[in-house]
Amino acid sequence: MTDYLYHYTSIENLTLILKNRTIKFNNLQNVDDPEEAETGDIETAGRHCLVSCWTDKEENVIPMWSMYTPDMKGVRIKMRKYPFKQYVYGKNELHFKEETKSYINYKDEYAKIVSIVPSFPLLEKIEYTRDESLIKPKILTRTEREISLSFYHIGRCKRSCWDFQQEYRYIIRTAPWSIKELDEAVTPEEHELIFNRIKDKNNTQFCNEIYLELAEDTLDDMEILLAPKTSEAEWVIVQALLDKYCPNTHIQLDKSRIRVR
Repeated sequence: MTDYLYHYTSIENLTLILKNRTIKFNNLQNVDDPEEAETGDIETAGRHCLVSCWTDKEENVIPMWSMYTPDMKGVRIKMRKYPFKQYVYGKNELHFKEETKSYINYKDEYAKIVSIVPSFPLLEKIEYTRDESLIKPKILTRTEREISLSFYHIGRCKRSCWDFQQEYRYIIRTAPWSIKELDEAVTPEEHELIFNRIKDKNNTQFCNEIYLELAEDTLDDMEILLAPKTSEAEWVIVQALLDKYCPNTHIQLDKSRIRVR
């Protein structure tokens, strides 16, 4: 896998990335493929997964411009893998029992709504398949002794018709309970009571979006490619954004060589 990934988006979203130094993660319920939030057993489970979608395809292609930039007038940004700011939490800080590093800001508002393990986001290469059990995975396992949930397969697979994307995706999987609540649950009945929040359509313990901060040096090797239909005026706008928000950083700016009417 390459050390860099590419993300197609609008000039408006580029503005927010440069101004706020953040990358947005979207809830699976809001991505372009409506099947992605569906599972084989719990209808509402997909809303507890958030993603940021990229590709390792160095060549810029018409389908990506067409689908992910407005009227093919947006940008494609190039960033190194895992461009996010890393936080270090000391032993006994917050809920941590030992020193822990994470890209998750546990002092931000989203971390007060849901639980997220420190290893997120994970970077996954999307698997394209015709296997319905992978496209709509079952996440609940029940035995006589215990009930367990696994969100591992949510957001990892798409139908083969999407394989032109060659997608890599950062994934944050969340849970509508606290670590303390889960630790204190002992019996299958107690676990089921907590897990039922996943099934509850009225439960509001999920995030529609999460923003992860970028590391301070992330923009040092960032590149921006303008879409095929970008006008000279829009080039000027993007250059002005770079001058305003990245005055001390040289970011390579170019325009796609694809020609379309």
